Parts: sequence; C-alpha cells; structure tokens
Amino acid sequence: MAPGNFSPPGNGPLDEAAERAQRAYNAAADTYDAPANGFWEATGRETIARLGLAVGARVIDLPCGSGASALAAAKAVGAGGSVLGVDLARGLLARARSKATAARLGNIRFMEADMRATGCPSGAFDAVVCVFGVFFVPDREALVRELWRLVAPGGVLANTPWGPDPRVVGARRGSLKRGLSHARAGAGVGSTDRLAGMRSA
Repeated sequence: MAPGNFSPPGNGPLDEAAERAQRAYNAAADTYDAPANGFWEATGRETIARLGLAVGARVIDLPCGSGASALAAAKAVGAGGSVLGVDLARGLLARARSKATAARLGNIRFMEADMRATGCPSGAFDAVVCVFGVFFVPDREALVRELWRLVAPGGVLANTPWGPDPRVVGARRGSLKRGLSHARAGAGVGSTDRLAGMRSA
C-alpha cells in the first residue's frame, strides 16, 4: 500500500483550538524539519524505540507532524504491520508522505483529521502513539479517553509530553525518559496509573 490519503467517516468541522493549531503548523510546514527543530525527529524516533513494537503490529500516531514517529514505527513493524499517521496540518502530511515514499515504506498511510475524532474503530490498534500532542486540546482527559478507545486489548498507549527545554544539550534524552508514559490495556502500570485510569469504562 503506497503512502496516501485516508478519509475518516464523518470528520466534522474544527473547533477554535484545532483551527489555531492547523493554521500554525501549516504555516510552519516549510521549516518544520529544519535542523533547529531536530527535537521533533529525535524524540519521535526514541519514543518508538522505547516501545519495542512487535513485527506485524498495527500503529496509529497522532498528531504525526511530518512523520518522525510514524516513519520509525513503519520501519519497526515491517511489511506485515501497518501505520496510520493523523494530523490536521496538510503541509506536514505532505512532507510525511514524501518521506515515506522516499523510504519506500508501503505499510503507512496518512489522514488529515482532528485526533479527537478520527472515526477509527474501537480497539483497532496495538499501539497508539501521541508525541507532543496532548497539550493541543482544551480537554486533555477526554483526548486520552479517546486514545484509549483506539487501543486493542493488550495494546499500549504511549504519550510523550514536553519536559525540560529540549534545546539544552543533554536535556532531550532526559526529558523523554521522565516524560514518556505508556500503559498496557488490562495491565498494572505502576507510575502510569493516572494515564491508565483515563480509559473509557
């Protein structure tokens, strides 16, 4: 399957927060992958590396930006797996598709949508990945509940939030280690109890 578009069913109009994020990241698309913004790429790759995705896994990455974690996930899960990258910014999705094509990744597709309303079926993914995304929405707990809805039984939800200033040398790895929360559906999660507790009943 070539990297392409995927249209969610019934993706409705955007609210103010989503429109603001969409405008900002479309405007920044041309410089999004500049060396000064390298933390996006590094943190996305490291998030996927730490998850240890199984070959053949089904992954959704939202918001996927220009594809840092989505592309890493596609490489990790192999041809038998699948990755769906979701973002509101059409300019970033175009960059992600170009990278996927250049890397000859046929197991990845991209969708322009609000991550709170993808239209994807419940339990459709073995791993739901959200790198630097939760802070975009006013109701963060509602978003996390929606992300949990997408997780298959025994699957994992990974959330990497902002930590210390990633521009400081040595802070990037430390902030990821302190910031990455991941929890498995149906499993005890220790320090990520609050994340797990946001699952839908």
